[in-house]
Amino acid sequence: MGQHFTEDERKKIQNYLEIKMSKAQIARELHKSYSAVCREIKRGTVKQIIREYQEVYAYKADYAQIVHLEACSNRGPVSILSEPSNFKTDLIRLIKEGYSPETAILLLKQTYDVTICYKTVYNAIDRGDLEGLRLSDLPYKKPQKKKKEKETTKEVPAGRRSIDERPLEILDRLDFGHWEMDTVVSGQCTTSKAALLVLTERKTRFSFVFKLPEKTNETVKACLDQLELAYKEHFKTIFKTITMDNGAEFVNPKNIETSVLNLEETRLIAYYCHPYSAYERGSNENYNRFIRRFVEKGADIAKLSESFIHHVMDFINNYPRKMFGFQSSSCYLENELSILNII
Repeated sequence: MGQHFTEDERKKIQNYLEIKMSKAQIARELHKSYSAVCREIKRGTVKQIIREYQEVYAYKADYAQIVHLEACSNRGPVSILSEPSNFKTDLIRLIKEGYSPETAILLLKQTYDVTICYKTVYNAIDRGDLEGLRLSDLPYKKPQKKKKEKETTKEVPAGRRSIDERPLEILDRLDFGHWEMDTVVSGQCTTSKAALLVLTERKTRFSFVFKLPEKTNETVKACLDQLELAYKEHFKTIFKTITMDNGAEFVNPKNIETSVLNLEETRLIAYYCHPYSAYERGSNENYNRFIRRFVEKGADIAKLSESFIHHVMDFINNYPRKMFGFQSSSCYLENELSILNII
């Protein structure tokens, strides 16, 4: 079912019709649908003139085969994805590794001289031409939603600096050094308290990912202390502000803002989003969604090795991004640090 008639099947149709077999019987004999047999007979029927100029219409297998071959020749070139090839094998591998079809094609064009549209890849996956791949295996597609108006009734708890106080120029993503922070937690079905702390820079979308033994204000402070000790005098240039939600792990802004190098100084400025307003940390949320391609919901983060976490972080930071002309966040970060004479 669903395949073209072969030349041998067309000859059988001609023989069956000559012995007055019905179309329904022919369909059963050839294991085809009744409608398919009817269409085939209609396409292969020709007018013949016999004695005394009498016109007769009859199905002819050779004529039907010629019509079929002409139709095939008018379809245009065969897709590169319809036949086995090294390009097809590498394309399947890259998509399984987490690359989108568009990015996978971009990477493969560095090796193969091919011209193919990413929409062709989506169609091939939908048809089942890329073995082992389904549309559900592709990276998350962001649903189109209407932008919600901010509810003025939601207020940031007292003692925390509201995102409303954050300078408006930070929204333009033109200034480097403004970060968003959030955590990715273990599954509720596990007893694990481990989590991932994710810091995403708004302009470059570069992120740091830390494994936390538990989601507390103290473990978050320890990670920020680690970064400050690593960058030392450059820390304040790279980390100007951090915007986060109102989770319990961020409850104490003093721990986040106070410098570990000098307890009398402030190392950065902390801002808090409105409750239930994850869209105010859009870059952070998109990065977390990227992480979920490798760390599924329900996973026990305590079982993840540090090397695996670094692999995920490096993969995402080095992922070619369409918004950057298919350059990576790592490239953009290096460019910003070079401008600041830090590297």
